[in-house]
Amino acid sequence: MTSRERMRMTLDHRVPDRVPCHMNATTWIKNELKTACRVSDDGKLLDCLHVDTWDMRGIDIRNGTMPRYAGPDHPVLDADWRGNILHVWALKEKVVETPFGNLYEQEDYPLRGASSVEELKSYPWPDPDWFDCSDLKNRLTPWADRSIIASGGSVWQHPSYVRGLDVLMIDMAVDPELAVYVFDRFTEFYLAFFERILQAAGELIDCCALADDLGTQTGLMISPDMFDEFVSPRIRRFADLVHSHGSKLIFHSDGNIRSIIPRLIDAGVDVLDPLQPEAEGMDLAGIKKEFGSDVVLRGGISTQQTLTQGSEKDVAEEVKRVIEVLGKDGGYICSPGHPVLQADIPVRNILAMYRAIQEYGAY
Repeated sequence: MTSRERMRMTLDHRVPDRVPCHMNATTWIKNELKTACRVSDDGKLLDCLHVDTWDMRGIDIRNGTMPRYAGPDHPVLDADWRGNILHVWALKEKVVETPFGNLYEQEDYPLRGASSVEELKSYPWPDPDWFDCSDLKNRLTPWADRSIIASGGSVWQHPSYVRGLDVLMIDMAVDPELAVYVFDRFTEFYLAFFERILQAAGELIDCCALADDLGTQTGLMISPDMFDEFVSPRIRRFADLVHSHGSKLIFHSDGNIRSIIPRLIDAGVDVLDPLQPEAEGMDLAGIKKEFGSDVVLRGGISTQQTLTQGSEKDVAEEVKRVIEVLGKDGGYICSPGHPVLQADIPVRNILAMYRAIQEYGAY
């Protein structure tokens, strides 16, 4: 069974030959994994780890196979753009050194000080016509044996990148006209951008993904009522687009989002990512029992504890346990509880996780 066949069966809540798995990682971790696996390119790394998916933005979500930038001179975007979404919104980032290794960090929030819709309108908002999809299908064909995921969309989180999360949440409470304007700019862009991708190469794309962190370790960042007003209708529009092209919608949110899982399902979400087992209320067995027949589950392997602090044996035991819980009757994609493997996780534990998925993932 090919990786794509395995994933498509899982997305349809059928039981394949084994549990499929997914991976994203920082650039530095990706390169360390290549060294450990003695491979030189991304495809061979995925082969080495038996990863079933290919994120169009690449393993490190900034060096993938995306539409070509063909727009005007831009402060950040250029012809070498390969998927770094911050660049689309004219945002810059810097490399930050931590005790564990390097990370990327956004430098500023350019619309933080705007106080009117007129000020918001003056921002250099991107145009989906800047991106050329004419040869996208041909360039994606080498990845066709894997399940290709078109990622990078957002209706809630990315607006905070230009406005600042605290300011955006204040807007939602006291000046919703500002919030709605920013939400709409992002939503309309991503709908048009992904429509072009799906028209050009939809037959190769199994999933599209929205990244919209709504949860903290203990609960939601916003009330369910605010979710219903500002977020859910935009997710529904995205789900309708994706489904019209025969694809599935992945919705990413860390943290405790247990209370809105039914709302996400009602909005058209097909895959919930990631299950963060350390977050309050995100009991894996309970979520599988309550929602497993309605939504595919991804994640579940502890990054805050086991992957960062445990031994290779601890990692293997956790993978075995999580697969037994979430893999029952299909509908599970194995991956960490935080989707991007970062510098605080020892490479040996990452390798142990993917070995264990192979060992314990067979149905």
